[in-house]
Amino acid sequence: MHTPRSTVEAAARALVESLSGLKAPPTVRVTDAEEGVACLVLVWDARQAMPTVRWRSPGGRAGCKADVLEVIAAAGRAATRKEVLRGLKAAGKKHGPGTVAKALADLTAAGELVNPRDGRGYRLPAWRKDTTPSLFT
Repeated sequence: MHTPRSTVEAAARALVESLSGLKAPPTVRVTDAEEGVACLVLVWDARQAMPTVRWRSPGGRAGCKADVLEVIAAAGRAATRKEVLRGLKAAGKKHGPGTVAKALADLTAAGELVNPRDGRGYRLPAWRKDTTPSLFT
């Protein structure tokens, strides 16, 4: 009697056997679906790490980056990552903490935000680094 698992294992074994003689194993991802059943087949060189599957919307983090810049600009002051997350949530923007952290890193690397690691957080580059009045100025 064939179980769904044994059927999938037999198909995987046949696929691996048919591709194992190639000089340069391909990295390929194929999907298919029919009548409520979906399948993802991922083939890669066994000497390499398994490639990861990324489910990302078109444009990547562009929307998140724009929303982050909007929240920081609206705050009018430096904002920590947690404050940015709260601001996004309050604005009804649904970005996960990991996506926001990566967007902040991307924006900082691109020079669109600065984070001098003073504990106050991310700010626009045009803003003064310190808005605290000095006793000596």
